[in-house]
Amino acid sequence: MENTAITKSPAKATAHESAGTDSELYKVGTVITAVFAASIGVWSLVCLCSALMTNGGPITLVKSMFSAITGI
Repeated sequence: MENTAITKSPAKATAHESAGTDSELYKVGTVITAVFAASIGVWSLVCLCSALMTNGGPITLVKSMFSAITGI
């Protein structure tokens, strides 16, 4: 029988930063969605204010809305 030494090579651990990249992409997506939602909200407020000024006030606006829905 031969005498041979059994040697083990040291284990190497490598760490990848894929979790950081994924979380940054989620942050970018969240910010883009929030910007679009905010711009839609601002646009709706501008349209509402424009309708209020054109119709002469909130009561006239509500009456016009109901007459447009019912056809009366």
